Amino acid sequence: MIKKEYSFPSCTGEGEIYGCGYIPEGEFDTVLVINHGMAEHQERYIGFIEFLNANGVAVYMHDMCNHGKSNKDFADTGYFGTDNGYRKLVDDFKKNIEIAKNENPDKKLVVMGHSMGSFICRCLTAWYPDEGYIGAIYMGTGDANPIAGVGEKLASAVVKIKGAKYKSKLLDKASFSSYGKGFEGRTNFDWLTRDAAIIDKYIADKYCGFLFSAQGMKDLVKLNIESNTPEWYQQVPKELPILLTSGEKDPVGPTEKGIRAIEEKLRASGHTNVTVNIYPDCRHEILNELNKDEVMADILKWIKSL
Repeated sequence: MIKKEYSFPSCTGEGEIYGCGYIPEGEFDTVLVINHGMAEHQERYIGFIEFLNANGVAVYMHDMCNHGKSNKDFADTGYFGTDNGYRKLVDDFKKNIEIAKNENPDKKLVVMGHSMGSFICRCLTAWYPDEGYIGAIYMGTGDANPIAGVGEKLASAVVKIKGAKYKSKLLDKASFSSYGKGFEGRTNFDWLTRDAAIIDKYIADKYCGFLFSAQGMKDLVKLNIESNTPEWYQQVPKELPILLTSGEKDPVGPTEKGIRAIEEKLRASGHTNVTVNIYPDCRHEILNELNKDEVMADILKWIKSL
């Protein structure tokens, strides 16, 4: 693996974005650009990246604004500015795609997002349909949340009272406490994966599981809303190959039911090339699940089919 580090100014105005190109040492024909999820960073994807590199796929990733190495002051984690931060996160993803494309003009280009990153990727495929990618992977994504509007108003109220950078445990609990229901209860993050060692490593990592700012929570809700509107289904190119992939018990979906609802809406809106891979008993982070080798092989197979 050849690791190429670089940086670029965040469209949020909140500092520099740290990015990496992970290039196979041998021949490759495809570049996958990935947007990671909430309160994590690209280093958690190294196993997946090594697998892809070994099979002829280069990977470009960036740590989102105020995540991982794109953060300078830990107090600012999960903060994306006060002006349409959710749109600017999508624009940061677009910037990284353009870097990957410019460095590899003769390669096939595919985009992917996990969790919060899936909403960013979904917005990108609707707002920027002409970026040259030939397929999109939405991993660990979710259907429209019926209380998203309430969540946005609650976050706005906290911003008004406490400030945009304020981190509210109450807001976090209101948003995510239900995710742990039905699981072991060993930690607050059992919903991520059945692999306890992965969860323990996540909890021990300073740059995982941190609280978002109140404004950042508002941006997160906006991403969910924007990627589930009727307009979104119309804006995403009808012929674009799409892979929906999630765990059967992923509460973000929510569960398989939510993913099937997205599939039905995509097909009903005229999308002709939708593949759905849902893994029995798996939770949110299918790349960190007990059957991750199966998941990775399925993603690679889909990429190679394009």
